Order: sequence, then C-alpha cells, then structure tokens
Amino acid sequence: MHPLISDLSGKTTEELLKTINDMYKKMAFANRMGNAAMKQQLQLVMQNYQQEYQKRIAVEVKAAEDNPIFKDSLDIG
Repeated sequence: MHPLISDLSGKTTEELLKTINDMYKKMAFANRMGNAAMKQQLQLVMQNYQQEYQKRIAVEVKAAEDNPIFKDSLDIG
C-alpha cells in the first residue's frame, strides 16, 4: 500500500476505473517530460488502484458464477 493512498473501499468501481485512466495519462505526460521519479510514484499508486479494481471484478465474477440463472445455461463453446 502506498503511504499516500487512503482506503479505497469507499470509492465506486467507476471512480477507480476513472482514476486509473487518468493516471495512465499522467504517466504518459511524465514519460514525455522525462520525469522518471514522478512516473515511478504514479506506477506505485496505480498498482494499489488496480489491485482494488481487480479484487472487485473478481467478486462480481464470482457472484455471476453463483447466480442460479446461469446454472442451466447452454454452453455452446
């Protein structure tokens, strides 16, 4: 956990995704400016946001798999 990042559980999934996308833009800017230190810090922060986002997606996938509506679905793959 990055020391400057507070608890991310209060953010919505959409807010997490928007922040991740914004950080990609900022990292691209830092890369163009040659600011390696800023890029590194953004990468550390982004890792925290991505971990939280992936955790939430995994919970949503698990809930969808456990949904009885999909138990009797026809698998054509």
